[in-house]
Amino acid sequence: MQNNNQIIRSLLDTDLYKFTMQQTVYHQFPQARNVKFNFKCRTKGINLQKFISEINNEIDHLCSLRFSEDELTYLGSLRYMKPDYIDFLRLFHFQRQHIKVVAIEGSDEEIDILINGPWLYTILYEVYILSIINEIYFRNTVTDHENNILEARKRLADKINYVKQNTDAEFKFSDFGTRRRYSRDWHNEVVQTLKENLPDNFTGTSNVYFAMRYNLTPIGT
Repeated sequence: MQNNNQIIRSLLDTDLYKFTMQQTVYHQFPQARNVKFNFKCRTKGINLQKFISEINNEIDHLCSLRFSEDELTYLGSLRYMKPDYIDFLRLFHFQRQHIKVVAIEGSDEEIDILINGPWLYTILYEVYILSIINEIYFRNTVTDHENNILEARKRLADKINYVKQNTDAEFKFSDFGTRRRYSRDWHNEVVQTLKENLPDNFTGTSNVYFAMRYNLTPIGT
């Protein structure tokens, strides 16, 4: 059963380029097997080991998700998505045996996330996993979430006002924040706020779910 604390609630909640890459693998390299990906936290002193259980619970939920027909219809409406790939996604779901989260031996803080399996079935993991780790970390380490969001809203409003006062419609920008976001809910609020306040400047988002939800252009390679 889904609840409001689950981080990934739609398989569209990822960057567009992951789908275009997976489609390429589907058409060109469907037999590529035994690929490996590893997670590496680049910031020293970040203790993720105490969140292993929570990370695993989120991955369990991720592996239970499927694309809805509405989501597939939206993806299929993009001119570069092929019908046979959309049919494949209708059957797609993550296989839990392809991903493991463990503490790194000899470290009190670091974790290893090992993804190992067929390229076609593992290529999408990247952005979801980064989003999960970020949100779990901030959820557990930010002591004053309410004031943190209030400060973030103030900074966002200041930036919006700066754009309105100092540039014209020739200044364009897009959102590419999925893998680095503070939380899913904050990401949603930022995208919605930018669309409402800077319609001539905000060109779209790499996040396919929010592009569909807010009728924005999905941006990516």
